[in-house]
Amino acid sequence: MIRFAFYVVVIFVVWMIVSSVFRAVRSRMPAVRWTPRPSRPGGHDWEPRTRRLARTLKNVQLPSEDRDGIRTWIDGHRGVEAYVEPKTVMSPLTVVLVDEDGGWKRFELADDAYLRGLAKERGLPVYDATRTGYPARMRRRLERPPESG
Repeated sequence: MIRFAFYVVVIFVVWMIVSSVFRAVRSRMPAVRWTPRPSRPGGHDWEPRTRRLARTLKNVQLPSEDRDGIRTWIDGHRGVEAYVEPKTVMSPLTVVLVDEDGGWKRFELADDAYLRGLAKERGLPVYDATRTGYPARMRRRLERPPESG
């Protein structure tokens, strides 16, 4: 019993010494606050990987993505830019792909992981549609009268 009490006292003393040393070291360190890395102006802030991991662990079902359709559309057009529309109560996360002529197509995304990989692989510029709006060439194409064939 005396031996046990001795070990408890030793552990307590060591803990007090270590905690006071850490406090002293920490008080000399400059205060560093975490701030999110600023994205480029109008750039899309990627979803944190921890949120995707939490969704995976909870087995949350996500909408299916038309990955083949996205790749096919990008391959068939030049100068493609991606405009991400955030998820809201009424609509899922979507991306609008706009080519250099103003042609566009909207795709639903499960999350931004696939778009992140595609942007890195193809050098695809990705913008946040709520920050930048859509390009003027897209609006001009929408205002153009339909071509008669």
